Amino acid sequence: VSLQQEIELAQRYLAIEQVRFGNRLRVQWAIDADCFQAKLPPLIFQPLVENAVKHGVEPSSAGADLKISAQKRESVVVIKITNTAPAGQGLEGHGLEMKNVQERLQLLHDVQASFRCTWINGVYQVRIEVPA
Repeated sequence: VSLQQEIELAQRYLAIEQVRFGNRLRVQWAIDADCFQAKLPPLIFQPLVENAVKHGVEPSSAGADLKISAQKRESVVVIKITNTAPAGQGLEGHGLEMKNVQERLQLLHDVQASFRCTWINGVYQVRIEVPA
């Protein structure tokens, strides 16, 4: 599916969560329009934004900041999903969702796709690179 379709689905999901969490969920979008046609496996964003809400917003009384961005860099689209974690890293899960996302990206794009997850100064970042 297109990145645009994934974004639209994530926006609908986050709108529901916005009702649930109110001002505890602060979402910022920064999507370059020339990235919309990048191809992704269906429902690739869903587990990523769910994890951001589950591990960033839910455990914190202050809530968390979630940022979703996409930029075209030459022949690659760089997608980032980041969330603050005011309550700390929390319990580590099994990472099955992240492994699933990575495997699905590799099935679609083989070595042209990249998927990384990391903690940077209290912010969890998922970075995906796919062909433009």
